Amino acid sequence: MAEARASCEGCPLLGGKCYSWSGATQLAAGSARKNAERNPERYTMAAALAQRVASARMVRVTGLGDIGRSGRALADAVVAEAARVGLAVVGYTHHWREEGVAAAWRGRLMASTETLADADRAAREGWRVSVVVPVDHPRLSRTPEGRAVVVCPEQASGRVTCNDCRLCDASKPGPVIAFREHGNGSKAAAKRASAPATAVVAAAP
Repeated sequence: MAEARASCEGCPLLGGKCYSWSGATQLAAGSARKNAERNPERYTMAAALAQRVASARMVRVTGLGDIGRSGRALADAVVAEAARVGLAVVGYTHHWREEGVAAAWRGRLMASTETLADADRAAREGWRVSVVVPVDHPRLSRTPEGRAVVVCPEQASGRVTCNDCRLCDASKPGPVIAFREHGNGSKAAAKRASAPATAVVAAAP
């Protein structure tokens, strides 16, 4: 857990604002860590992929902590292992501004941003982008520079899974994905997304 916590240092949402570190995700990760210490062979990526359901189309990297700072070697290994079994990678990093993170993970992870203005900056730097928004943010909107923003379809409808949607596949082009505030402390986190959104007349791509 200490290693996971250290990977998040410097994130603007750390310290009570992050849904992962203030809710059930943290408890589940702690339980998984204890189980991994007892049975390490069952908690490898290879083991997880071997036990995947047949319908799986994506593999989520990290549930707690920021894999962005893991380095290029691990990034290459994770992507290659997922590709070996025909899965895309889905994951997010708040450290997208760091050169080393960008070199290892741009085009592989989504840049996780806290404002719509930062979403524009990350997109200009070549990232696929996600952004935290208030709970009442419209389903379709645009960034200050006019980029299409789409609220996560699962949040918007409750009937779509990540496996169905796959809009967060950072290796493919797509709109900015907005995640409405959720989890403990989420309202404080979403206040950071203060740049105004404008209504979209046409459907976003």
